[in-house]
Amino acid sequence: MKQQIEIIYSNSQYIESYNKAVDLVARERKFLATVFGFPMEGSTWFVNHMIQNNYPQYFLLNKNDVIGWCDISPKEIPEFSHVGTLGMGILKEYRGKGYGKQMLLRTIEHAQTVSKLEKIELTVFESNEYAIRLYKNIGFKEEGRRIKARKIDNIYDNEIEMGMFLT
Repeated sequence: MKQQIEIIYSNSQYIESYNKAVDLVARERKFLATVFGFPMEGSTWFVNHMIQNNYPQYFLLNKNDVIGWCDISPKEIPEFSHVGTLGMGILKEYRGKGYGKQMLLRTIEHAQTVSKLEKIELTVFESNEYAIRLYKNIGFKEEGRRIKARKIDNIYDNEIEMGMFLT
C-alpha cells in the first residue's frame, strides 16, 4: 500500500483516530506524561475546543489514519494566557522521517497568528534525546529541569522544561 502522508488542520472527523494514536504513543511508556490514552469524551472535547477557538492543532495523516499530532493550547488562566503549551506525538513507524519537524513548524506558524500567544512552552523527558534535538533545532531553549520527575518500572527520568518566544 502506498502511503499518502499529509498534514492537515485538526478536523472532528478524525477524533477517533487521534484518540487511538495518542493511546498507542502513551502505551510505549516513554514519551507522554500518561501511559494510557484519554477517554473518547476528553479527546472529543479537546479537539472541538481547539477547532472552535482556531487554536493550532494539526494531524499527520496516512490516508485517513492519524499517525501524529501537534498542538499548542493557550493556558486558561488570564495572567498566563499569553503562553501556549505544546503537545505532540508520532506513531513509532513514522518517526525519524522529518514529519515531526514539518508538523511542528506548521503548528508554530499557526500559533503566530493567534494574537495573544507570545510564548510556547513544553516539557520533554530527558531520555527523549531525538525530540530534544528537534526542539533545540527549531529554537526552543532549556528553561529548567525537574529531577526524577517520572518513575516507571523503577526507572527515573528527568523532565526538561523548554520555551520559545514568538515575538
